[in-house]
Amino acid sequence: MKFSRLLISGFLLTSLLHAQSEKVMIQELQRDVAQLSDKLRQFKETQDQKSAELETLLKQSLDSNAKLAADMGSLHQSLASAMAEQQGKLVQPINAVGIKVDQLSQSMSAIETSMDALTRRLATQDGKLTEILNNVKTLSAAQQPPPPPSASLQGGTPTATATGTAGASAEVAFQAAERDLRSGQNQLAMDEFANFIAHFPTSESAPKAQYYMGVIFDRGEQFEDSVKAYDAVLERYPENPSTRDALYGKAVALMKLDRNVEAKKEFNAFLAKYPNDDKAAQAKQFLKELGGPSRPPLNNGKARRK
Repeated sequence: MKFSRLLISGFLLTSLLHAQSEKVMIQELQRDVAQLSDKLRQFKETQDQKSAELETLLKQSLDSNAKLAADMGSLHQSLASAMAEQQGKLVQPINAVGIKVDQLSQSMSAIETSMDALTRRLATQDGKLTEILNNVKTLSAAQQPPPPPSASLQGGTPTATATGTAGASAEVAFQAAERDLRSGQNQLAMDEFANFIAHFPTSESAPKAQYYMGVIFDRGEQFEDSVKAYDAVLERYPENPSTRDALYGKAVALMKLDRNVEAKKEFNAFLAKYPNDDKAAQAKQFLKELGGPSRPPLNNGKARRK
C-alpha cells in the first residue's frame, strides 16, 4: 500500500516536471518566434526602404535618359541641318573643280596626242633626212672622178676610194635603221630597211636587214609576212650570220600560224643544221609541244652502214 502511494507520487511528480519542462520549451519557442517575427519585420522595413530608394533612382535615371535622348535628337537635327547647308555650299565649287579637272584631262590627252603625232612626224622626217643624206653621199661618191689608174689597176678594176665610200654610206644607213628598230619605231625602221635593201642589195648587211623586217612583222603579229621575210633571207642570200636566226624565226612564225607540219619541218631543219646553237633547247621544246620528235632524225644512217 505504501509502495503504491510512492509509485503514484513519483508518477505525478514526473508528470508535473514534464509539464513544467514543456511549458518552458513552449515559452522559449514563443520567444524565438517573437524574435524572428521582429527580425522579419525589420528586414521588410529595410527592403521597403531600399525598394523605395531604388525606385527613386530608377525614375531619376529614366528622366535623365529621356532628357539625353531629347538633347541628342536636337543635336542630330542641328548637325544634319549644318551638314546639309555646308553640302549645298560645297556642291557648286566641287562641280566646278570637277569640270576643270575634266577639261585639264582632255587638254592633257590632246597634248599627248599632239606629242605622239609630232614624234612620229619627227621620226619620219629623220628617216627621210637619213635617206636623203645617204643618197647624197652615194651621188657624191659616184660623181667623184676616179684617180689615175696605177699599173696594178689597169683593166677597169673599181678604185678603192669609190668602194670605201659606198660601204660607208651603206653602214650609216644600216646603223640608222637598226637604231630606230631598237628604239621601238617599227614602221620607220621597216621603211629604212626596205630602202636599204633597195639601194644596197649586195651589202654584207642586206641579209640582216631582211631578217629585221621579219622581226618587225613578228612584233606586229603579221606572221604570214614574217614567214615571207625570213624566206627571203634563206632564198636570196648564201649562208650568213642571219641564216640560222631566219630559219628559227620562220619555224616560230609557222607555229604561231598553227601550220604545225611546216613548223616541225623547219625546227627539225634548224636542229639538224645547228645542233649546238643557243636556241636548240627551245627548238626541241617547241617540237615536243607540237608532238614531233625531240631530236631531228639523222640523215647519215646509210653513210654509217656503208
